[in-house]
This record gives sequence, C-alpha cells and structure tokens, in this order.
Amino acid sequence: MRQRVTTGIGAVLLVGIVLALNFYRLPVVALSPGPAEDVLARVKITGRTPVYESKGDLYLTSVGIDDDVRFYEALLDLANRDVQMLPRSDLYPEDESPQEIDRQNTVDMDTSKMNATVVALRELGYEIKPSRTQIQEVGRDAPATGKLRVADEILRVDGHKVHGIDEVREAIAKHRPGDEVTVRVRRERADLDVTVGTRAAGDEPDRAQIGIVLRELFDHLPVDVKIDTEGIGGPSAGLMFTLSIIDKLTKEDLTGGRRIAGTGEIFLDGRVGRIGGIGEKLVAARRQGATVFLVPEGNCAEARRVAPDGLRLVKVANLHDALTYLRQRSASADGPGC
Repeated sequence: MRQRVTTGIGAVLLVGIVLALNFYRLPVVALSPGPAEDVLARVKITGRTPVYESKGDLYLTSVGIDDDVRFYEALLDLANRDVQMLPRSDLYPEDESPQEIDRQNTVDMDTSKMNATVVALRELGYEIKPSRTQIQEVGRDAPATGKLRVADEILRVDGHKVHGIDEVREAIAKHRPGDEVTVRVRRERADLDVTVGTRAAGDEPDRAQIGIVLRELFDHLPVDVKIDTEGIGGPSAGLMFTLSIIDKLTKEDLTGGRRIAGTGEIFLDGRVGRIGGIGEKLVAARRQGATVFLVPEGNCAEARRVAPDGLRLVKVANLHDALTYLRQRSASADGPGC
C-alpha cells in the first residue's frame, strides 16, 4: 500500500514538474528568419517629382524575435538550425525601462529613415544642410546618464547656440575632462538647462566628452519621401531604403530585373555599418527567392560561414560599393564577395 501511495505521489510530482516547465519563461530570446519584403513598395514619393518603376525587387530582411521562450519551446528551437538563442539581456538591458527601450527604438528607426533619405538625395545632387541636433543615444555609466535623454534636442552649450554635431563637440571639447558643462535641451516642448560632468574620451585622453551619440535632423527636404516602417525596428534597413529612393528617382533600373536583398545601417557619409542577425536575414532572403545579398563589410566573416546555397554575397563598405555592383547589367555581374 505504501508503495502505491509513493508511486502515486511521484507521478503527481512528475506531472507537476512537467506542467511547471511548460510555463517557465527562460531568460533568453529566440531569433529566427523574419519576412523579406520589397522595399520599393514601402517607399512613397509624392509631389511633382517624377517616379520610375523597376522590373526587379530590392528586399529588406528582418529577424523574428520571440522574447517569451518557454522550456519546451527552447528544446525545439535548439534543434532548429535557423533559430539562434541569446541571453535576454543582450537585447533588453535590465537597467533600461521599457519606455527607454521604446524611445530608443523609435529614434533609431527615425534616424535610419532620415539618413537614408538624405544620403539618397545627396547622391542625386541635392544640397541638404541639417536644421537641428538631437541626442540619439546616451551611453551607459556616462556623465550624461540619468541627466540627458534620448530625443533631447540640443539648443545651447554653456549659453552659446549650437547648430550641428561639430559645434556641440567643439563646445564640450573646450573643457578639461572632469569639468562640468551646461547643456540647454528641448524636451517634450520644454527648454531645460542641464549640468553634466565630463570625462576623457577613450581615444583622446585630453578631450572632454559627456557620453552621448548625436544625430542631425533635416526639417526641409527638396523631395517628399515617406517610408512605411510598420512592423520594422532598428536601423538595419538603412542601405536598402537608400537604394530604393535612388531607384525610384532615376530612370536607371538598379535592379536590372533581379531579386536583390541586403542589409546594413546607413550613415550620413554613405558608410554601411554592420548589423545583428545576419544569419537569419540570409535565410529569409533565400526563402524569398533572392539570388544576391548585399552584406556590410563588418558582417562578411559571419555571413560567409552561414550563407545558404544559391545566394551570392556582395561585400559593401559604403553606398558607392552597392551602386557599383547594381549598375552592372549582366545577370552574372560579379562584385567583391565576402
């Protein structure tokens, strides 16, 4: 009788453990190939500016993120070669509130769209100057942490009006590391004076900095460009946004009838920055039928290891590299590979 009772209790405990594991949320996120979408359909140009059609496709690629991974789901994910698991803290820092993360994601996407538009229009010969300067990122454990915020617009430094990133940097660099600097910012329609300490720049020990990343805003552009980013986060679609705007505003068809995918953050000087999730994005592109993938130079080593069969990798360090490849009309056009 005791043996039956013991067996029954053990079975109940086992069932309880199995059920508990099913509801246990692991401190990880699962990354999987997201959809690949034709960016040309997301870029809208209005007004009297002529717009041209393309015969092929320019795909942006994305990564699906599951941040609610349960125990048994994790077992399945581990068996799937297309899924990558990372510590949750890699994507969602514990010292940042959900509001701060949302604000950062919004600014990153706005920056990506703005940079893509400005870089494309400058490539087409338009002269464009910045209107305002805004904080894009506040470093962790920096003098500005807890004092300045993402999306603060910088108006003055030590009482002097500033008009661009260089002027802000020069004003702060007049101080010695350890000094305090007064920054006037516009935050949610209110102007505030904020006193911030300084520290030495890592690469220049004698230069003062406060630990922020800045972006320039452009209020008046010569062409009305709208980019639909619903369902997309982060800055990694910047290169493909840029190429799509150029393609729509020129008679030349950059696609040449091809299915071309790519990724990479675009900077105002035309550089293409490395991104995360390159493996998942390569798989997403191949599933969509892409035959060419424009890979940021900084992602080449990883891309070469995980690229699916049938997808040509073309290394791009900047916009010029991408345009040089795309303007080759041959279907077998070659470019610098990874």
